[in-house]
Amino acid sequence: MTSFTPSPAFRIANRMVAPLVRWGLPLGSRKAPMALLTVKGRKSGLERTTPVAIERHGDGWLLVAVYGTCDWSRNLEAAGEARITSRGATTPVRATRLEPADAGPILRDAMARAPSMVRRMTAPYFTAEIESAASEWEREASEHPVFVLTKSPD
Repeated sequence: MTSFTPSPAFRIANRMVAPLVRWGLPLGSRKAPMALLTVKGRKSGLERTTPVAIERHGDGWLLVAVYGTCDWSRNLEAAGEARITSRGATTPVRATRLEPADAGPILRDAMARAPSMVRRMTAPYFTAEIESAASEWEREASEHPVFVLTKSPD
């Protein structure tokens, strides 16, 4: 499996997408729209914002690190809270990382439903195939964190 390092083009794309999401433009798919995740850095304590795809899950959202463990996922796990901005509205959330046994099926289903372009872009970061056994997806989930985001009480 390849380790993800954002290329300059990836960083530029994120910088271009962020204001569009902040302004409320609907980007991403219907099932997993783009949102901005703002979380405190685990080392610096400074807020960091990055575009992510979130999926409705009950009263909250699912957030999958499709490129594997990365800075925003490490920061989110350390902080346990963040803000998401979607469709022009900002919501404070609490984040819970799912255990691999719970996250594996969610990760597999998310990848199965992902648009083909997303599957092609993320394929180098996975060793499991959609048809792979549940145990392989549990292993993937240990390297691709899955978070449940719930609204923080005001």
